[in-house]
Amino acid sequence: MMEIKDELNSIPVKTYRWLNVNHLKIDEVINKAKKPYNKKYLGDIDDENISIGTINNIVSINQHLNRINNEKCEYGVSKKMVELAENSHNAGIYAYIKRGANIEKPIRIKYGMDKENDLVIDNNVIVASENSKATIVIDYYTLDDVDAFHNGALKIYAMPGASVTVIKIQRMNDYSNHFDSNLAIVEPGAEVNFIQVEFGSKRSVTNYISNIKEEGKASIDSIYLGDKDRELDLSYYMNHIGRRSISNIETKGALKDRARKLFKGTIDFKLGSSQSVGKEEESVILLDNTVVSKQVPLLLCTEDDVVGEHAASSGKVDEDKLFYMMSRGFSKREALKALVEASFNPIIDKIPMEDVKNIIKDELARKLVMEDRKW
Repeated sequence: MMEIKDELNSIPVKTYRWLNVNHLKIDEVINKAKKPYNKKYLGDIDDENISIGTINNIVSINQHLNRINNEKCEYGVSKKMVELAENSHNAGIYAYIKRGANIEKPIRIKYGMDKENDLVIDNNVIVASENSKATIVIDYYTLDDVDAFHNGALKIYAMPGASVTVIKIQRMNDYSNHFDSNLAIVEPGAEVNFIQVEFGSKRSVTNYISNIKEEGKASIDSIYLGDKDRELDLSYYMNHIGRRSISNIETKGALKDRARKLFKGTIDFKLGSSQSVGKEEESVILLDNTVVSKQVPLLLCTEDDVVGEHAASSGKVDEDKLFYMMSRGFSKREALKALVEASFNPIIDKIPMEDVKNIIKDELARKLVMEDRKW
């Protein structure tokens, strides 16, 4: 049995309490006892340039975890949820990519939840050596009407010149809870790109932090779809530490029914990060008057000679576009569906695997078809 009474996804600078955006407050008991996760979740890897295995079976992990811990980085949806993932996990992988290696085949991790395996607490660590390159895909999904629970932690250590892309897909059912904490340490000249897809669970709370050192690059591209009574809380933090570091946040969403969403995007230029550039943009399509969409884009700066841009927009579908499409033979239902898909496609197209793209597009089409009945 787990008790969650935390303040989750707190923003770095507090604002007026009556806005209800400083944090997400949860006070409830989730009736889940810790137990093993007995399904195979790591895909087959046949590449001598990568050492990979379940996190409990790799001895050399301590060396690299110590290096990450020496950074003294606080991260995650809350301290307690991170501690749960790191110290009481029942799943997770450790991957070490050798220097200069280009791992062409993506590392695939699939956490499918059913009645016998309805609890996933995963702790994942990715270490990319100098000038290496790899892509990791993590898919969280439910197989039946199980009341599933996921709480995870992912730490990425990208050494100088490394390039890591992480694609996370969350498509759990309407009864489930999803908590996800992510940290990237981007060494000089390295690059870490997150692509996030949030289509499921009754409550989805996600947190991404990138610490970007000199000439490092980090990006977060995300899409979300909220329907029914779904609750989404998204927190992204780009922490510019080094000179000439670059970050970008791009988020596209759609909300309908009684869904609620809070987006918190922060670009923080720390002292010593001169000549850095950070950009963020979130846009959401509101398909019903009963949804709640809140946005908190933040720019923090203690350094001169930086460029920071932020934008946030929300609104109904453009009536001119809707009229144009309906005048070309589309029904209102078909036109709305096409406009949502068109908004998401630029981010979906950044995914380099066709089968993963198809999973996302099929899930999006399935959800939009379910919504079509009301339209």
